[in-house]
Amino acid sequence: MNIQERKNKEGKITSFRIRVFDHRDAQTGKQVFKTLSVKYDNTKSAQWNRKNAEKQGAVFEKGVEEQTVCDSRITFDNYCEYFLRIKEQQGIKSSTLYSYKYRRNKLAPFIGHIQLKNLLPNTLNRAYADMVDSGITRKYIHELHIFIHNVMQLALREGIIPRNYSEAALPPKKERPNISAIGEEELGRFFACLYADKEHYMYQVFFSMLLATGCRIGELCALTWKDIDLEKNRIHIWRHFVQDHNGWHIDEGCKTTAGERWLYMDNDTMNMLKEYRAYYFQTGKKYGSKWDWFKNAVFFTHCHHPGDFTKPNTVRMWFQTFLKKNGLPNYHPHQFRHTAISLQLQAGISVPDVSKRAGHARPDVTLSIYAHTLKNNDVHCCEAVTKVLPDMPKHKTG
Repeated sequence: MNIQERKNKEGKITSFRIRVFDHRDAQTGKQVFKTLSVKYDNTKSAQWNRKNAEKQGAVFEKGVEEQTVCDSRITFDNYCEYFLRIKEQQGIKSSTLYSYKYRRNKLAPFIGHIQLKNLLPNTLNRAYADMVDSGITRKYIHELHIFIHNVMQLALREGIIPRNYSEAALPPKKERPNISAIGEEELGRFFACLYADKEHYMYQVFFSMLLATGCRIGELCALTWKDIDLEKNRIHIWRHFVQDHNGWHIDEGCKTTAGERWLYMDNDTMNMLKEYRAYYFQTGKKYGSKWDWFKNAVFFTHCHHPGDFTKPNTVRMWFQTFLKKNGLPNYHPHQFRHTAISLQLQAGISVPDVSKRAGHARPDVTLSIYAHTLKNNDVHCCEAVTKVLPDMPKHKTG
């Protein structure tokens, strides 16, 4: 171990530089050292500062010998770039990689410039507080916290840092997701306005199916006529729209491993699809060669680009315009999925069956998200038990 004094232009000591031998390079044979800088405390004596440097140097030397310390100067943002390259090589989904890149950019102003070895729990906690002050939601801060943990976990495995400090950090308390279903009265108003609109027949079918199936918007937008089984009254969900750096595109498979599923449709819904099929091919004939509807057999085709898939963002923009035009309450298309799942649970359908139809990875996911809807069944729960009791005898009082 070697301790050197670092001085400024005035000749005053500002810090101590500690060099410790780490290993010898296998290719060049040169010695490789690790360094530690100990700041000089002007409020203490020179003798105290020297002994303090020697103490910290001894701890540092022991850490180097045990391979538990590192003097890497790599910043979090620089290591994120390396982390993303590794993940891309591992073949993660393009949409996941896209979200990782977005999170990296979101974190850059807060911790991007900080060296990995300095990302201590108190540093991360201050960064989380700054994120809250800047308007970032607590839910998204938790997602950023998980991303930070994953990045630092790779750094730990590669020996860049001695431990994953994010495990001791305390992100703000996570807010419970506000899962709100659409009320029956609001649904009635919406569909009354929608069915009265003669210009957007495709959206009448789309939102009717959105409620009937409880699917995600991206799953319906990716449907083709090959996925519609008119004979067995069912539709096949096995693809969905994703967004990455190349824009929107269809990805085989669903959001979860349990996402691929066949969904039964009632006779009224299937009759609606048969009518829509007749309208679909009749419209196709009008366009002639401009619309090769047999090529992709797109189920919900774009109104301005016949034959192309309608993208989820197109549906969302149309939906918001339609609500404003008809003076309807402002809600999100995804709430149709929440409504469908909530209605099934309130009807007494088992959680595993509801979870399977919704395409959730596990039944406990469904229960954790929609448990509040089961509170409305409290009366039925009570009646189901008390109905077995015989009539209670009347007792006179007084």
